[in-house]
Amino acid sequence: MWSPQHSAETRQRILDAASAAFRGQGVADTSVANIMKRAGLTHGGFYAHFASKDDLLAEALRHGRRQTNERFESFDSLQAVVDSYLDPAHAAHPERGCAIPSLGSEISRSSPKARRRLAGAIRARVARLGALLPRRLSGAERERQAIGAFACMVGGLLLARASDPDDRDRILAACREFLHDATEFDGDTGSTRSNGATENKS
Repeated sequence: MWSPQHSAETRQRILDAASAAFRGQGVADTSVANIMKRAGLTHGGFYAHFASKDDLLAEALRHGRRQTNERFESFDSLQAVVDSYLDPAHAAHPERGCAIPSLGSEISRSSPKARRRLAGAIRARVARLGALLPRRLSGAERERQAIGAFACMVGGLLLARASDPDDRDRILAACREFLHDATEFDGDTGSTRSNGATENKS
């Protein structure tokens, strides 16, 4: 009989392996057998910890969210988050990065539990980005800009990963520059720069 500590450690190994495998290879191309092999465990032990692959996917999404939060939520400015998210290393290593661009299209057709996990991750990321915008903006305006910024971040990462290596860095740099311009605020004047121009926000 395994101890509770051993059982918890084994479950953690499976989650670590699954989270990386799903993000790196996608859900359809990742089997339970492959995950258990990556974890250094036998296939037969899987069902002692998870009811199904869908159950594991939902838990792996939550696990991956905690991992990426540690990376992206330590910054105190939106520009720093943008630079880290749209970094070539993040584009090159989806298995260690945000699950939303890696798995979003697959999860939208997955189990309700997995969809709820991903939806929660999106809401949390948008809220975090909104919290980094100037407090003089209304809550609705911060949310609008946060959603737009995150959509560009996710889309930019997807485009970079789908492109040739020669184009990848150029796409990431263009998205970073665009977002820096779109979210660069001029002190307390109530205006924001957009594509080099100044728009009155009053």
